Amino acid sequence: MVIRILRFLLVAGVASAAVVYGTPLTLVSTPKVESAVHEVSAKDLQVTCIGPTFIAGGKNQTSVSSFKRSSTASGTLSYSEVKNTSLKGQSSKPIIGFGVRQDLTKRLSKFTSFSVLDKTGKSAQGSELLTANQIQMAKGKTLAGLLAAPCLRPQSEFWLVGGSTAIGREALLVLTNPTSIDSTVDLEIFTENGTSNSAGLSGIAVPANDTTVVPLSSFVLRAESIAVHVVSRGGSITALIQQKAVRGNSASGADYVAPAPAASKQAIIPGILIRGSVDSAKFKNSAEKYSDVAQMLRVFVPGTKDATITFQVLGTTEDTFGTVLSVKASAGKVSDFEIPGLTDGDYFGILDSDVPVHSSVRLVRSKSIPGAYTDFSWINPAEGFSTPRYVAVPKSGISKVSVTNPGDKPTTISIKIGGETVKRTIGAGSTEVIRASSGLSMGIIPSNKEVFANLVIDIDGRIGVLPLLDDKNISGLVKVSVH
Repeated sequence: MVIRILRFLLVAGVASAAVVYGTPLTLVSTPKVESAVHEVSAKDLQVTCIGPTFIAGGKNQTSVSSFKRSSTASGTLSYSEVKNTSLKGQSSKPIIGFGVRQDLTKRLSKFTSFSVLDKTGKSAQGSELLTANQIQMAKGKTLAGLLAAPCLRPQSEFWLVGGSTAIGREALLVLTNPTSIDSTVDLEIFTENGTSNSAGLSGIAVPANDTTVVPLSSFVLRAESIAVHVVSRGGSITALIQQKAVRGNSASGADYVAPAPAASKQAIIPGILIRGSVDSAKFKNSAEKYSDVAQMLRVFVPGTKDATITFQVLGTTEDTFGTVLSVKASAGKVSDFEIPGLTDGDYFGILDSDVPVHSSVRLVRSKSIPGAYTDFSWINPAEGFSTPRYVAVPKSGISKVSVTNPGDKPTTISIKIGGETVKRTIGAGSTEVIRASSGLSMGIIPSNKEVFANLVIDIDGRIGVLPLLDDKNISGLVKVSVH
C-alpha cells in the first residue's frame, strides 16, 4: 500500500513539472492587419450671426428673466469666387459661386447661419471662402450705441474678456446653438475679486437651434470687471456678451464682447482710434456715473503666478504721442488699468507679460453738445496672419482697417478691393490705418511677414471694432485598423 502511494506521488510530481516547465502551448495567432489610410474632407464651413439685440423684461418689460429681440441687425458677408460651391442662408435659394467674389447684405431678425456647400470637399476654407459680421445701431431708451460682432464658427470653448455688472451696467451672455443637437454649457466667471462660486454655473441648457440668454448679474452682482470661460458639451455653440451702460435714466453706450484669442505673453491690439477725447474727459469729471468713460486695459491672469506687464500705446504719426503702462496683475483675478493722456489720434497697443494673460482694451467715444452721447467698444488682441485674409465691410458709416507690423523691419502688404489691388508699406513697429470702401470687402495680403489687423466702424460718432477672423474646419488623413 505504501509503495502504491509513493508511485502515485511520483507520477503526480512529474506531471506537475511538465505543466510548469514544459513547452508552452502555441496559441492561435492572426496575421497583422495594416492600418488603412483614409482622406477625410473638412465639413462645410458655417458661421453664425447672433441676430438683433436683447431687451430685458420680456413682452411687457416687467420680467427680469425674460428677454425679447429688439428691431433688426444688418449682416454683411463676403463670399469667395470659388466655383463648385454655393452659399446657403443668405436667401431662400443657395447662391452659386461663379468665379467672382460676392459682397452681400442681409437683414437679421433672429440668429442666422451661413454655410458654404462644397461638392468637392477640397476648397480651401477661411476668410477667403466666407467671412461675415453684423452691426446694429440701437437708439432705445434702455439700450443705445453701436453694437458690432463677428459671425462665429460654432465651437465648444470660448473666453470672453469684457463687460461689467456694476450699478447701471448690464452684461448678458448670449449662447446660440445652431446645430440639431442639444448643448449643455458650463461657465467659469472671474472678477476683480477672483473666481465666482455661485450656484448654477454648470448644466446650462442651450437647446438645438435656439438661443439662451444668461444675465451675468445672476452670478456676479455689481462686478466692475469680468472675464468668462464658456465650455459646451453636445452641440457646438457661439458665445458673446451683450454689454450696455445706463447713466441715470439714459442709455449711454453698448457693445458686444467677442471671443478672445488664447492667453499669451504678447498681444498686439490695432484699432485704438480715439476721437472726442476732450469731451470724454468732461463727462468723466462731471459725475460718478461717467467714471468708466476712459480708455482702459483689462487683463485676466489664469494660473497661480502674478503677471508683470508692460503695455505700450503707440501713435501712428509723429503728432500722436502714446504712453506706456508698467503694471502688475494678480493671478486668478481680472484687473483694469486706465490708459491716461491719449489725445485724439490713431494708436495701437503692444502688451508684453512674463506669464500668459488674456487682455482687451475698452475704447470710448464721446460728444458733449449738441447731441451729447458717449459710446464704447471692446477691442480684442488681433490674430497674426501671413496668408491672405478678408473682411466684410458694412455699407453704413465709415470703416477703417488698422494693420500693425510689430516686427523690427518694414513689410509690404497688398490690399484688394473689388478688382483693384494696391500696395502699402508698413514701417517697423508701426501701423497703417486704411479707409475701407463701404459695402466692399477688403483683402489684406501680406508679403513676407506676419501682420495684425482690426476693423473699426464709426456711425455718427458711435464706435464698433471687429476682428479679422479666418474660420476653417480641419481636414486630413485618418488611419483606420480593424481587429
